[in-house]
Amino acid sequence: MGFYPGSFPVVVDMEQGIELGGVAVTSTAAELNLLDGVAAPAADGLGLLRVARATYDFAEHGGAIGAINLGVTLPDNAIVVGGFIDVVTTCTTAAADAGTMAVHIQSANDLVTATAVSAGGNIWDEGLRAIVPKSNTPESTGIKLTAARAITATIATQAFTAGKFTVFLHYLQGD
Repeated sequence: MGFYPGSFPVVVDMEQGIELGGVAVTSTAAELNLLDGVAAPAADGLGLLRVARATYDFAEHGGAIGAINLGVTLPDNAIVVGGFIDVVTTCTTAAADAGTMAVHIQSANDLVTATAVSAGGNIWDEGLRAIVPKSNTPESTGIKLTAARAITATIATQAFTAGKFTVFLHYLQGD
């Protein structure tokens, strides 16, 4: 039996199998491999719809004009089939909210077209907001990556002074 600080006791018995925290692990190797959301290759059979999550807080990280890597990279050949943005705190910019922000994964404006904070029906106001890939039309709105790519926000016109948002991208691992 092994025990690691902050973990459950693990029991490995060659005849009885693996026990984790007093519970027998009955998963097959294939089932456990499904849990490897990045390194597992695409394969026929049952798979998982994966979710990439990237949060940005202007109060913590700043909002200078330019491209901002949101710190989450999707693997090569990932197929983004949908998602949304959760604007937790309404965004603001320097003067009259004229600053714009776009979000992309592969090419400019492919998730969210550059939009001024002052625009009517603004995507940068607090609430759940739509992005371009739509889960109900992945054949026409989906994005298949041609390389590993980071979720990126691009600020133009004016620096952002406040706001917080989380991007959620639903994707499958393609060939």
